[in-house]
Amino acid sequence: MASLSIDAPGAAIRRDERGLHVALPAGIALDEPVTIDLDLDDPHLDTRVFVTAGAGARGAIVERLHGGAAGRDVALTVSVELGANADVSYTALERTAAGARVDAQRTSTAGTGARMLWNVALLGGAASTAGIVSTLAAPGSSTEISGLFFPIARDVVQLTTEARHDVPHTTSQTVVRSIAGGHGRGRYYGNIRIAAHAHGSDASLRDDTLLIGKHAKIDAIPALEIAANDVKAFHGATVGAIDDEHIFYLMSRGIEREAAEKLIALGFFEPALARFPGEALRDELRALLEEKLAGARR
Repeated sequence: MASLSIDAPGAAIRRDERGLHVALPAGIALDEPVTIDLDLDDPHLDTRVFVTAGAGARGAIVERLHGGAAGRDVALTVSVELGANADVSYTALERTAAGARVDAQRTSTAGTGARMLWNVALLGGAASTAGIVSTLAAPGSSTEISGLFFPIARDVVQLTTEARHDVPHTTSQTVVRSIAGGHGRGRYYGNIRIAAHAHGSDASLRDDTLLIGKHAKIDAIPALEIAANDVKAFHGATVGAIDDEHIFYLMSRGIEREAAEKLIALGFFEPALARFPGEALRDELRALLEEKLAGARR
């Protein structure tokens, strides 16, 4: 069973046979996030989470997924529904044990003028599959999707994102950064889908990958499905290694090679990391990324 931390009053929480429900009433503005703690070692783990935000509601949800030392396989689903002009961010921080196998699928539907922010950090165990589908279902709605992952050793990570423009005059931005080290394997599938009648849509997707070591591998597949005229859509992807010229420049300033590589690698994540809410959370993620980087060198 998930444990919950709600520092701001007003969010309604209940459990039933379907799963865990978090409701943000219309017009509410939460000063602190609702934190959902999901422990894979809990035999009563909530594997279905439902979030609803009423018209004009504003708030943040932080999901922490951890545990799994016993090698448990878990399938998790999260559904978020936004009313008109709601503004919600949902952050998923996955830090599972090496034996865990997780398949987490997260979806959202945004109403008129609503704004949905997705942030996902996959920093966990041996096998992780994560999907985000953010549907813009009414005019004026928008979404931002930010993701980062860092497979090391023999970890295998797969992230899939899709921004779905189902109606005219909607906006999406997707930014993903990933590094693989050791024998780590990763895959990223990113899609922008613009329906036939969704004229005036504006969408972008950017994915960048850095490989540390000759055995690491990440496949990146960005895609566009555009069935409408009068739209703006862009996608781009890069895959590369740490630039020797950058290393040389930092070493010429008195920085040792290992420290120089660390600065470059951690700085590489910043365009995605900067989109995560709150400096405390961003600092936590930087510390976790530093741990992963140290593990990639072993």
